[in-house]
Amino acid sequence: MQIKEEILEFLRKGKNLLAFSYGSDSTALFYFLMQEKIEFDLAMINYKTRKNSDLEEDEAKKLAFKFNKQIFTISAPFFKNNFEQNARAFRYDFFEKICFKYHYNNLILAHHLNDQLEWFLMQLSRGAGVIELLGMSEFEKCKNYNLLRPLLFTSKNKILSFLNKENIKYFNDESNENEKYFRNYIRKHFSNDFVKEFEEGLKKSFKYIQKDKEKLFDIEKIKEFKDLLICPRDEGYIAKAVKIQGIVLSAAQRKEALKGDCILGGKIGVVYKDKSAIVFKHEICEKLPKKFKEECRIFKIPRLLRAYLYNHHISPSDFILQF
Repeated sequence: MQIKEEILEFLRKGKNLLAFSYGSDSTALFYFLMQEKIEFDLAMINYKTRKNSDLEEDEAKKLAFKFNKQIFTISAPFFKNNFEQNARAFRYDFFEKICFKYHYNNLILAHHLNDQLEWFLMQLSRGAGVIELLGMSEFEKCKNYNLLRPLLFTSKNKILSFLNKENIKYFNDESNENEKYFRNYIRKHFSNDFVKEFEEGLKKSFKYIQKDKEKLFDIEKIKEFKDLLICPRDEGYIAKAVKIQGIVLSAAQRKEALKGDCILGGKIGVVYKDKSAIVFKHEICEKLPKKFKEECRIFKIPRLLRAYLYNHHISPSDFILQF
């Protein structure tokens, strides 16, 4: 099991938080980072969905104590519908809050090559563009932290081999066998066998495609102003900006965003100004002052954006200077 030296050097310079579950992937990454003398703390979500959920949390706390690491844990609420989507949103919100509050520079995730192909196939089956198909990168710049996936080009088999060779304890998540979750269905019927047979070619393909994506989308064309993301009025750039704000667009949401000003998933606002799109976390304000409303009217501020500007003490005249 190998990790790029440039990623390890980057982690050595920052304050790191590892997303931990005590499953095979995050456990292998835990011990590999230990071997490389990378400092990090842990963040863990207990979804309370399995009989071993509480045991795994207790064991994770013991592991953290053993190696003198801080661990942040939280119990997720019960998600009645869309478990995978809601669990993902809850998970990243938790990580973001910890990184912001405790000043972690880097969030480390244990996604691997099999995960990368699973995601690709899931999005391909739903109707997706380049941004959604390549939802995973080794390095991503988020608003309050960097997101790193050191194992993204390491197969599941190599991870398991590392654990067996080092005789490392980890927990199996039996819910991974439940095909009611779309990811598990894709894994069982398509991705795992494909990785086993075509691992080296798959790694090369993803690396080439990632480079092509970087050429296609210039991240510098997405600029930030007071946590607003301003990008060209282009479907691909809008999808990238929305992803930075925390949502991966479905095909239906892409269409919705292109129709005009809207709120996506009840969370992310997209509005248009001249040849630009503005992407932001949607907020409300019960009553805007009359003077502020008049200023918004004069400067033609989109209605969905006005509450955000007011809540963040951004004057319409300052905002308009960005264009």
